[in-house]
Amino acid sequence: MNRRNFIKNMGCGAMGSTTLLSSLTSLGALNGLTTFNKNAPGEDYKAIVCILFSGGIDSFNMLMPTGTTVNGDNGFSEYLALRTDLAVAQTPASFLALNNPQCSSFRGQTCAYTAFGVHPQMGGVRDLFNAGKLSFTSNIGTLIEPILTPNEYRNSLKKIPLGIYSHSDQIMQWQTSVPQSRDALGVGGRMADLLNANNANNGISMNISLAGKNIFQRGQSVSEYSISDNVDPNNVGLQSFPSWWGNQGLLQEMRTNAIDSLVGQTYSNLLQKTYSATAKESMASFELFKEALKRVPTITTPFPNTSLASDLAAITKVMSVRQQLGTKRQIFFVNYGGWDMHDGLLGGLNSKLPVVSQAMKAFYDSTVELGISENVTTFTISDFARTLTSNGNGSDHAWGGNNMIMGGAVNGGRIFGAYPKMDLSNLNSRNISYRGNFIPTVSTDEMYAELALWYGVSPSDLCYVLPNLGNFYSYSANNYPIGFMNFNQSPISTVNHPLDCLTY
Repeated sequence: MNRRNFIKNMGCGAMGSTTLLSSLTSLGALNGLTTFNKNAPGEDYKAIVCILFSGGIDSFNMLMPTGTTVNGDNGFSEYLALRTDLAVAQTPASFLALNNPQCSSFRGQTCAYTAFGVHPQMGGVRDLFNAGKLSFTSNIGTLIEPILTPNEYRNSLKKIPLGIYSHSDQIMQWQTSVPQSRDALGVGGRMADLLNANNANNGISMNISLAGKNIFQRGQSVSEYSISDNVDPNNVGLQSFPSWWGNQGLLQEMRTNAIDSLVGQTYSNLLQKTYSATAKESMASFELFKEALKRVPTITTPFPNTSLASDLAAITKVMSVRQQLGTKRQIFFVNYGGWDMHDGLLGGLNSKLPVVSQAMKAFYDSTVELGISENVTTFTISDFARTLTSNGNGSDHAWGGNNMIMGGAVNGGRIFGAYPKMDLSNLNSRNISYRGNFIPTVSTDEMYAELALWYGVSPSDLCYVLPNLGNFYSYSANNYPIGFMNFNQSPISTVNHPLDCLTY
């Protein structure tokens, strides 16, 4: 039995217990399936941090053209003409300039502009980009297969993702990268299925969520371990009774005795046995996590007093005790919502984008302080982009947009993909609407494949993580899906692996 079939068959037996403890623990049943690169210099630890901007961020007001187009047109004038009352600034000097950004071409599409800036409230992101620690991927979105022209979209000549303008569908598909299905495992969950057993301690899942139950971290045999941003060893585990219930010590003792009695029983029913065994594991994981958190070192990097910064600060603390937790691989998930701005867009972005920028800058700085900036990669996702034209006070649902990738191993200071031309007179390129709505040039599969390869997923296992990847990419040595990761310090297989994902 090969690895993929083993994992798929494992899922049936794990289903019952995963439902009970979806935010507590993994079953850790995949020992020895994958081998990390033991020859990589430095500590063999890597973490991926996914930040979800739920609601659909207006990412063309996050990254904007400030100079001429490649054809000599005035890119900023095109921006003003389309965005009208939604334009962030009236002069290109008001944007925060990105120093000499390299904007690539991708899949036959050329980057439309030569100079870019970011929102005036995103100084931290500007600094990270100019320091080579952050890049953008432009016009990225959910795709089942490449769609090269509006005609292929309008006449259904290519497969179209389900509900491309639906919040519920797109927020799910960005987390699963399986746009043809409303019932799929998450990308982070699939990666954890393959790699979780390599952690020395499987009592705590490698998937840790600051946003409760989520799709991104749902695997066949691994689910998320939920924590709050208050990473305090005294608050990990079962919550205390409210004080007005009376004698806390007596109540805690009664509950502990009741739970010990419950999980200590001998059950004949297979499902009951599974529940009991997994409950015991979760209780043990509480204790492991509590003990590890007692060893969090003093972290001097200041974090802003915002919800997103608090979540990222909590992740920093968890990563600081990675050795006590016995983890070499971790995946974190954060949700910072409120981006569905059909009205009040300019004020909304002025309020929320500085929160994002400051939190991301503080988080990167904290990884530098911990000495693991090369080991941690953070990326952003959102339901979809938004229309370039205004509805009167905001923007509406669109498709391809821009996201960020941050970390010491990122090929920073670049814009990957092909930033589209803001010209609604031409519906024969990527634009499919007079509102300004772009067919994605880059698929979520390609972004996740690059992250997975850097993270340690074998090229031969990419199809398990990303079933549609064969429509976009086939692995060969030193040929990576997009190019935003630096693989120099973590070489992977030099054997070519043609991908036949669609038959998976």
